[in-house]
Amino acid sequence: MDMMDPHVHVDALNHHALELMALAGVRALISMVAIPEVHENIPSRAIFEHCDRVRSYHAWRTDNFFRMRTFGCVAVSMVGVPIDYEEALARLRIYLREHREEVLGIGEIGLEPSSATCRDMKTQERIFRAQLEIAKEFAKPVIMHTPPSEKRTWVDQYIPILREVGLSPELVIFDHCNESTVKMITDLGYIAAITVQPWRKVRPADAAQLVKDGDKERILIDSDSSLLESDPLAVPKSVLEMRKLGVNEADIRQVVWENPRRIYKLAI
Repeated sequence: MDMMDPHVHVDALNHHALELMALAGVRALISMVAIPEVHENIPSRAIFEHCDRVRSYHAWRTDNFFRMRTFGCVAVSMVGVPIDYEEALARLRIYLREHREEVLGIGEIGLEPSSATCRDMKTQERIFRAQLEIAKEFAKPVIMHTPPSEKRTWVDQYIPILREVGLSPELVIFDHCNESTVKMITDLGYIAAITVQPWRKVRPADAAQLVKDGDKERILIDSDSSLLESDPLAVPKSVLEMRKLGVNEADIRQVVWENPRRIYKLAI
């Protein structure tokens, strides 16, 4: 079965990890911006240089060696806020105009109280709102980070902002969802992405149960493979667990292939 991992940080995936993903049936990756440089005083150009590398080198690397397509998203991430973030937001519009077809969405964005690059939550919210407005302008999906704890509280904080901006729920992906938020999000018409990642304490079996019980048209599964403890086989392992629970093949394919293709308008 063809699968897609719709949230990775491809620069953190080495040859062995990519080979395992390809052997397991992963055919496409969507790479997010998170921490282009792990230190304070990040210049805005680092974000776009990072995205350029994903679109060029990493896309070539995964296709040439593993026959996996790599697509990219662009954003001012809450954990990598540049010192000249206003310049980054202005450049974001230019970058999307220049690479409208290649850049699939804006992500990942949102709020993170533990951010080392922007500790002021009001500034984070201004950056978040500005990017929602840009997403609406370009009709691009947004991939929204939810912090590790008190997830329902964060979702409750996001919803009024999303409604105020007027972004279509079909373009909004709440990422890092778990059992406390999946139904809440899909019932509101948004997309719930379940991040299966060891340090988040979400297992493939957990994701499988949430899919079995949930709205299969509005659920994604991803690994968020990054420099933190991750499992590049999160999506294939979740597929196996879904089969063990008796989820039918059409529904599994819907979650791990058709949904990301539809949401990101991918003709693959």
